[in-house]
This record gives sequence, C-alpha cells and structure tokens, in this order.
Amino acid sequence: MKTEHLHRCEFVSVDFRDVASVKLSYKKLMRACVPGVLSNVPEHSFNKLVDESGWLTQIQSILQYAGACVDLLDTQGASVILALEDGWDITSQIISVAELLLDPYYRTFEGFHTLIEKEWLSFGHRFSHRSYQTVNNQSSGFAPVFLQFLDVVHQIHTQFPMSFEFNQFYLKFLAYHHLSSRFRTFMLDCECDRLEAGWLLDDRPRIGMAAAEFTANMGNSLWDYVDLHRAKSSVFHNFFYLNEELQENVLRPHSNMANLEVWDYYLEENLAHGPPYDLELVNKETQQHSSEMAFGDDNLEHSGRVTINNCYDNVGLKMPHAFSSYLQEISGIEQELNQFPAKWSDVVDRLQQPQKDIFRRQYSLSTRYSRSHGRNVHKRSTIEFLVKGKMLPQATKMFSQPHSFEKYYYNTPQSCDYCSHILWGFMKTGLKCSGCGYNCHEKCMSHVPKNCTSNRLKGEAGGSDGTNNASGTESTNSALSPSDEEKAIVDASSSKSEQRSKTFEGYLYKQGALLKGWKARWFVLDFMKHQLRYYDEKDDTHCRGFIELAEVVHVSSTKPVPGAPKKADETAFFEMRTVKRPYVFLAETAEIAHKWVDTIQNRITS
Repeated sequence: MKTEHLHRCEFVSVDFRDVASVKLSYKKLMRACVPGVLSNVPEHSFNKLVDESGWLTQIQSILQYAGACVDLLDTQGASVILALEDGWDITSQIISVAELLLDPYYRTFEGFHTLIEKEWLSFGHRFSHRSYQTVNNQSSGFAPVFLQFLDVVHQIHTQFPMSFEFNQFYLKFLAYHHLSSRFRTFMLDCECDRLEAGWLLDDRPRIGMAAAEFTANMGNSLWDYVDLHRAKSSVFHNFFYLNEELQENVLRPHSNMANLEVWDYYLEENLAHGPPYDLELVNKETQQHSSEMAFGDDNLEHSGRVTINNCYDNVGLKMPHAFSSYLQEISGIEQELNQFPAKWSDVVDRLQQPQKDIFRRQYSLSTRYSRSHGRNVHKRSTIEFLVKGKMLPQATKMFSQPHSFEKYYYNTPQSCDYCSHILWGFMKTGLKCSGCGYNCHEKCMSHVPKNCTSNRLKGEAGGSDGTNNASGTESTNSALSPSDEEKAIVDASSSKSEQRSKTFEGYLYKQGALLKGWKARWFVLDFMKHQLRYYDEKDDTHCRGFIELAEVVHVSSTKPVPGAPKKADETAFFEMRTVKRPYVFLAETAEIAHKWVDTIQNRITS
C-alpha cells in the first residue's frame, strides 16, 4: 500500500500476539486453573502461574486496542480500518469488542446474536480449524480465539453489569457449546462450507436428499435453542439490565491489570451433575436428586435447608436467587387462583421502570467523578497506544538487528546475558555474538531480542557530528590529535543523562583472572553512578562488568607486572585495590596513567 497517495490517513502499527502465543498462554493458564498435582512451592502458586501465562496480558491488549478504536470513532469522529493477520482471529476480536462498547444494541440477546453471526460466522472465522473439531485439524491443536473474545466480554460485563441483557451464565453457555459440537452454529470454517452442507437454506433439503436425512444431518441451531429456553425460563436473563434509554451508549472499561480477573468458567468444578450447560439433563437430574433427598429426609420439607459443597455441587444453581424465587412464587399464586400462569417475561415487563430524567438526577458526585476519571484514563491509554504505534516502525528499524552468534568455549565462569545462568567448561559451550559480544546458551538463542548494536552504532557514528572523547582524556577537552580522533567515538545509543555522567573514559589494558592474559578494554568512569565500567569495544552498549568506587581502598602507580604486553611503557602501570581483590591496569602512556590515578583518587576521597 502506497501511503504517499493517502494524505489524510494515519497508519498505526499494532504489536499483537499470534495464534501460537494464544495457544501457549491458554495451556499455561489451564495448568494454573486445573493443576494435575498440588504444590506448596511459592513459585508454583496460583497467582504466580496465572501471571506467567500471560493470558490476562492478552485480554488487556484486546481491551486497549478496542478502546482506541472506540475513542477514535466516538471522540475524534474518525474512520478506522483494521487489517491484522488474515482477518479472522485478532481482527474479529477487536472489531467485535469495539462494536459491543459503542452500540447498546449489541448488548442485547438479538444484538449479540447478530454480532457473532456478522463478525465471526459470516466474516469467516475458522471454527473447525481453531476448535479442534475434525480429524484433519487435530494436528494444529486447539486455539481459544473465540473463547478469548468471550472472556473479554466477561471482563466488560463485570465492570458494567447493568448494561447487558444477558448474564454471565449465557457467556459460559456459549463458551461450552461452541466446542461441544451439539449445535451446527459453530461448525465448519466458512459460509461456503455451510452452504454446501445445506445449513444456510430455510429448511430446504438439497437435491437428491430425503427430508428425513436432511433433518438428521442438519442438526439444531444454538440460537433457536436459546430462544426456546428464554421463553420458558429466565436462566439467561440479567435482571439488573437497564433498557437502552437509561444506560450509557458508549462504554469505556478499565484495562488496568488490577481491574481484570480470572474468569470463574476456568475454575468451576461440577462433579454432582457435570457441566450445567445441557439444560434438559441438569433439570432432570436436579429434580431426581431433590426427590431422593426429600424421600430420605422427612425434615427437609420443613426446614428448606440444603448443604452444598463448593468442590462438588454447582453453587450457582443451588444458591437461591431472589428474582427466580419471586417468579416461582407468583406462578404458584396464579395456579392457586386457577389462573393460567403468565410468562416470566411478561411479569418482568410489567415492572415499573424509573423515569429517564429522575434516574439521571440520582447520580452522585462520586459517580460523576469516577466516570470523568475513567474517560480521562481511557483517553490517555488511547494516546499512548497511538504514540507507541507511530514509533514502532522506527524502533523496529533501529533495534531489529540480528546477532551474529558463533560457538564459543568459555574457560572461566561467564553468565548468560539472557537467563543469567553460568556458561562455563569445555563441554558446556555457549554462543557469542561476533558483533556486540552478547553471550547466551544455545537454548536461549531463539529468545534473545534482535538488538545487536554493532552495525547500527557504526553507521550512526560515521554520520554523527558529535564531540569525540580521546582515549584517557576528560570530556571537557576540545583539542584532540588526529590519531586520538581516529580512536575515539561517541556512544550514540546512550541517553543525554548518561553522556553527562561520562566524565573520564579511554582504553586500558586490564590483567585478567588466573590463567588469563591482558586484554584491552574501553573503560568509563561514571561520576553519577560511582562506577568504573568496562566494555569490550568503545562502541559497545553492553557492559562486561563494573567496579564500585565505594569498594576501592587504594589506587597508585606500580611496577611492571610479568606477562604484560610487549613494548609496554614500564611507567604506565597502576594498581587499584578493592575490598575484594586488586586490579592492575596498563595505560598507553605514563601521562594517561597518572590522569587515571588522580581522577580515581579524587573520586574516592571526595
């Protein structure tokens, strides 16, 4: 796409998780919610495992992206085009959540049905492929993309319980039956496959197929099943729901991690009757269990008390519900009066709704402040998202430089720069970047960020016009010799505060540990951090090590040390003793060595 022809369009890059990351995150979440073995180790606690899974982080990202679309459409009045991956995974998630937040119609039964049909089924989400339904798709594994969308809706439902016509049980019902293969609604991958199967026709069998065979192969629609049970009972209805005239048109949920919670759908155990989402079986087993309990205990009728177990019974079905109890009581009174029982929905519709103007005047100051604060936080999140998206291509260009790893044999203990574990021994080799000196295990190589700075820094240094620091001279010096200018370079990736803290730097030979020779390192004396850091090369940003100036006991010139580099100036050696060990350094000239000694001495005595 050529952006130069689109003058009034802004392209914002989005960093999102692919399907493989969603699969892995869901597996880790299931290990936390349904552990095979209980462990008392703090590292294996429930909260720790949920945090390591990254599931809530993905939920947070979807809420943030959908919230940004809402702000752009509602506040800015802009049009938004979303083009991510192939269009049937993360795209369907973000668009569906954005429409749910913008339009109260999609928070009703009819609207939510329309939303799923439009953005998921008709848009081409591959339910059979993602939901592990056929033998051909079993090799790809289960990808909980639609389940993640329902989890996001649950998070919004929790923050705005009066804005949805359906309740939380309805979301769990959809989460269960989109994988149960009981209904034809969430089967096959696209409209073309459903049309070939005859599922999109209005009860008309295909040519050459008998009516009985067509009915048997067609299966039931989940939406017809829901409408049937909605007419019978209030199992899916949210009694706290306010009609569209009384509620806010646009919802702006909080996406902070503190406002998110693990969906109890992943944590429920229903050992008494199994999952409560096959309503006929649950009602039959519940009636049978109640009759057995009443027959075995004569006092049950008089007391009305039942003991339930959180790990065995379904607490949501066993706990008494005020609205359901009132509806049953009204139905019983009508039967006693020999009247035909009215539908529960008619009884609810006859309830007097508060007036719109009266309802709005009941807002308290704290409620108005909370909503105003929520809108401000939402706008700030959107601005941060847009700024991050605009800077992402530049950051990718700057930091997406792959490392040039080569096998390296470490004779002395060396830490992996990724996992911080030891690299040591002739058998346990590691990898070292030939450009920037990054060290890592072979198993860590695939996880190492592509931020090699060797080529980037050389390119930036060649075109920069900054002031170069000579080897072993202070940063305030301006007169430099040509030979020194060739050796010196400014660390282009350092921040301004770090540049101000570099007050003395240059190349020094440092005597290594036992059985190691002398190596030239680039040393930086940092006045701000009170450290003497050293790097492999002067253009490196990764520090090989540092010496705390607070631990330095004494620094002075010393005699030549055996094993020093050839043609070395005998008066250019100096020693620095710390509380842990002594360090011996070799400068290029005696004058530079004296400058190092004086500067370090001034810093440790000041």
